[in-house]
Amino acid sequence: MRYSSFEPRVLPIFIFYFALIIAGIVVTYKLIKKYNERQQKPALHLAIVYAFFTSAIIVLTIGLAEAAITGYYKEIYRFSLPLAYSLVVIADIFLFYFASNITDQWKNLFLPLVIAGVLLIVVIFLPWNYWGYPRELYEGKLNIRLYTNIGFISYSYLVYFLIIWICIKSRKKTSDEITRLGLKLLMYSMVAMILFFVMVLADNIMIVVFNHPGYSEFQFASWIFALIFVILTYFSLIMPKWLVDRIKK
Repeated sequence: MRYSSFEPRVLPIFIFYFALIIAGIVVTYKLIKKYNERQQKPALHLAIVYAFFTSAIIVLTIGLAEAAITGYYKEIYRFSLPLAYSLVVIADIFLFYFASNITDQWKNLFLPLVIAGVLLIVVIFLPWNYWGYPRELYEGKLNIRLYTNIGFISYSYLVYFLIIWICIKSRKKTSDEITRLGLKLLMYSMVAMILFFVMVLADNIMIVVFNHPGYSEFQFASWIFALIFVILTYFSLIMPKWLVDRIKK
């Protein structure tokens, strides 16, 4: 079985991965600590979101590390892609659960999102996606990778736009400035994730349509938006003292 060769130009992405892993672990720890101190369920829900997002990045890092060490995108790398995508789907589900519970909005949509998420994960693991395979091995065969990516991104977009709508409606119902800012930060974090997936989709289009080897400039840009998402969602729930003091002035 042939493998695609690893290219040294991809190495800088490890910097983004490690930065996000460290940020994810730190934020998850702080949220769990917050939950243990005050028994605030939203902190626990958001900690679960970060745990799955961080796990997805760790999985991607392990897969890419195998490629960097062996010089080829081999089995671990190939398995890491659908597994990481699936972990993001689970994180999206808990993210909606977090947002709908802190605002008490659209809780009835949780179960349909779970069912759709499970079906999407099944599709992600189908062999016809050819995750990590060189183009010549599946050329002329049924290849659903682009459609799976579109479905994956559409699902995530549905979750993020629902949360944005929840934030907009909830902000209109409160006059508390701290709550309003928290909802605004949560809304902006969703915009960051929307831009993240725009970059991911652009990278996949480069691979499927233009025969790009992958890890284009779009892939690098996507992780910048992911880091912005981490910062904004954390501040939406646990604002730093200097920001709270500024609002109260």
